Amino acid sequence: MANFVAIVDEDAERRRRFVRQIRPALALVDCLRLDEVEAGDFAAVWAAQPRTPISRTGSPTAAAIIWGDAIPATGAQRTDAEALFESWSPGAIPPPAFDGFYAALRFDTRHGLVVGADLLGFFPVYYAVRDGVLLVGTSPRLFREHPKFPPRLDPAGLIGLLLTHAPLGGRALLDGVRRLAPGHVLTWRRETGAMEVRQYAIPDAPRSDDRTPRSAVGELDAVLDRTIGRHLLGDDAPGMLLSGGRDSRLVAGYLRRHTGRAHALTLGAETDYEMQCATAVARALGFAHRTVNVKEADLPAFAELQARWEQLGTGFANVHMWGAVPAMRELPSRFFSGYHLEIRSGEPMPHAFDDLFAGSKNRGFQAATVHRLLRRDACGDLITALEREQRAVYETGSVIAEDRPERFFIAHDWRAHAGGVPWKLSFGSWPVLPILDRRVLETIFTLPASALANRGAQDEILKRRFPDLARLPLDRNTHDTIPLLPSARQRIIHALARIAAPVTRHFPHDLERRYYHRVYDVNGPGWRAIRRVAEPYRETLSTLFNMDALAELVPPPDARIALPSTIAHSFAPKLLIGLMIWSGEHLS
Repeated sequence: MANFVAIVDEDAERRRRFVRQIRPALALVDCLRLDEVEAGDFAAVWAAQPRTPISRTGSPTAAAIIWGDAIPATGAQRTDAEALFESWSPGAIPPPAFDGFYAALRFDTRHGLVVGADLLGFFPVYYAVRDGVLLVGTSPRLFREHPKFPPRLDPAGLIGLLLTHAPLGGRALLDGVRRLAPGHVLTWRRETGAMEVRQYAIPDAPRSDDRTPRSAVGELDAVLDRTIGRHLLGDDAPGMLLSGGRDSRLVAGYLRRHTGRAHALTLGAETDYEMQCATAVARALGFAHRTVNVKEADLPAFAELQARWEQLGTGFANVHMWGAVPAMRELPSRFFSGYHLEIRSGEPMPHAFDDLFAGSKNRGFQAATVHRLLRRDACGDLITALEREQRAVYETGSVIAEDRPERFFIAHDWRAHAGGVPWKLSFGSWPVLPILDRRVLETIFTLPASALANRGAQDEILKRRFPDLARLPLDRNTHDTIPLLPSARQRIIHALARIAAPVTRHFPHDLERRYYHRVYDVNGPGWRAIRRVAEPYRETLSTLFNMDALAELVPPPDARIALPSTIAHSFAPKLLIGLMIWSGEHLS
């Protein structure tokens, strides 16, 4: 990926001084190359791995840049910067949205700047405006180098993150900084200022549907098949991130159909169910297969990297994914991933606000806990006001109550957590995500919920189209790996395993074979090491936090954090751990 910052500032000396100051810091990991464009009062500078697909064009008064693959709604060719400059012309409001994982901008001295990203806003775009100066970038980290944007905490941004596990209303931790909303472009002119304009919206789910489950599965199968082929764009042997579960197995099956080969990468230890299931899939397909086990001793460095650059805008639970970047560089220039193919599960969730946000689906803190955490003299009535805003955003997300949970979580927590992973991995190889194709989104969201419940559609596609893959063990993030199409022998083994389950359920950390249970274990050695890095900064939060409440939720590193579940309930305390690390640079 590109780590970019763009600026519009009519003070030429100040603008150029800012670019000179930030340029050396943009290469947040090794092996990145720097480049820049300048036009009129505008400049953009970025660091990207050498294979990153980047298209740029410029003149003394205009510029356009695309980082990534921007694919028009019709056709199968990547848009280049010159075509973007024309299609995002001032008369096109909103400008057309593209499929694929990308960020793009267009500037000219007369009409100002337009900035946008992929359909779901996975590519991070932050911006800030003050006194006629505009800053835009993948991270707010370097905005502080401009004299108009001194780093000050935004208490509302902090409270929104604690409540929602994502920027609420787009507010970042730094005052005046916003993250661009999903499906929107930012337009800016000196005369009118900045405005977010809706560019794309996920279609409404149907209330009734006479399609049979079989026909619905056939529709999803057909659109996934076409999308994989469309996004290959001539890459005959792409990379892919191969887990032991359903999503990547589906992608692997389609890649075999279209290319016959691919280069797969799996994360984890040899003893993990995840690794064993993925290895069986790669072997069955004849794919080249690499593996990498991120060292827990490296997690503190990744945590500091994430706190510094992602500023908690993607939560703080997926820091381990930074460790995959070197291995991603051994893959081809692009890799496919099944991230978010389960974006609409079809499973019923509580749709009353209070019921939903009191449950495990909520990865943030409940409002009562935030009231207990934050000092009233520091935050006043902001918590109550932000809770009302959170409720309003939730309840206006759809006129249909049953659709509100998924709409809210897609735009907030899901976008932040899993949606934040492609940005990390793109510093090794460029992500190709089928979910960022409007045909896939529109098919998933117009299918009857009954066809998607319990991942039923994916299971049916695997069993019908890829039965050889459905006969292989399937990782479910549990001790149960029975295939979707089990043999008689596998059924017997599964039955015996269920009998033994009470004995094998509680493994010590070093014997844990469930990959995600191990890497997300906040009491494991890797996360304890992160907590030791964070601990010296605990006192920097004392002007904002009730320290007794903070100690209750995040005790010292040598104490165990008691949680009802290893994964679902660990996101919120990890956010506080990340905040402690972040505060060391911004509040001390």
